[in-house]
Amino acid sequence: MTELNFLCTKCRREFDCDVGKISFPIEENRPRFEKEIVCPRCGIITMDEVELTELGQTQLGAVFMTELE
Repeated sequence: MTELNFLCTKCRREFDCDVGKISFPIEENRPRFEKEIVCPRCGIITMDEVELTELGQTQLGAVFMTELE
């Protein structure tokens, strides 16, 4: 279970979401999540409809650094 903190750009609500396992494909410019991102208000949303908060960026960075070890 990996929780990241997001901001929904549709409803402007911050929320935590369990995205499951995170992979970092070299050929893509963004991480890939095992599970869908679900906003409590808007439901399932795409990566283009959310932003990582400052906390979420820190959480994602920690996962990335763990993958490098």
